[in-house]
Amino acid sequence: MGETTSRWDVLADGLGRLEAPCVDFDGNVCFSDISDDGAIYRIDASGRLETLCAGRPHVGGLVPHVDGGFVASGHTVAALDEHGGERVVIDADGGWGFNDLCTDANGNVYVGLHTERPTINPPSVDASLWRVGADGSVVRCYDGIQLTNGVGFSPDGTLLYHNDTLRKVVWVSDMVEGLPVNRRVLHELRDGMPDGMAIDETGCVWIALIGAGKIVRVTPAGVDDLTRDVPMPYVSAVCFAGPDRRDLVVTTFGGAPYDDEHSGSVITTRVDVAGARVTPARV
Repeated sequence: MGETTSRWDVLADGLGRLEAPCVDFDGNVCFSDISDDGAIYRIDASGRLETLCAGRPHVGGLVPHVDGGFVASGHTVAALDEHGGERVVIDADGGWGFNDLCTDANGNVYVGLHTERPTINPPSVDASLWRVGADGSVVRCYDGIQLTNGVGFSPDGTLLYHNDTLRKVVWVSDMVEGLPVNRRVLHELRDGMPDGMAIDETGCVWIALIGAGKIVRVTPAGVDDLTRDVPMPYVSAVCFAGPDRRDLVVTTFGGAPYDDEHSGSVITTRVDVAGARVTPARV
């Protein structure tokens, strides 16, 4: 496995527990702070930090919506328009809330649900994965996840990847008629726990290893072939940005009880492969 020490540039800092990086239609990096008084932010082309939605905690997943605004997870999954309006597309229905999400090529949303508030201990009831269709349908895909985190599709849409943080496992499923089947282990992590993920155009999975201060790349064959050291230990999520999609953007947790030496930050480095294109949500 190749080890790489990267030069990282800071896009934003002085924040808390950052998550859910994504890119809007104008190429701006957006992300969330999942603290109890959290918000959704945008970094514009000049580097200015703008608050898009204040007082919205626990947003673990964020993706642009085809009609503008975003689809955001949290205690619900909701479409948020550019004027502050909110339309709930799925409710937790007794669960604690939703975490990372992704879209397929048709704009359907796949999102993990925490049945209980996530902690470092295995839950008494497992987490699950749900599909919210562009036609409004809602399907429970599977259970059996201890702590649901990053989800993503292979570029050809035939495989779904899903991080199980407490088990330190990356699952992979085949996609059949829009639903994941034949779930199996793609990769077991040796160092750190898998949090957020992003997929590159070659089909490799880039994974934030929270607590380890690393990004690891896993091939479609399940081999970890590259790591990138990150200057903060609590790396939470990753996405690709920039005109050529070769800017690797990483969010981190900062402050107590995670990292007393650093604030929550958004940092970026260049990589030699482009990220896969992300389809906006249509739900």
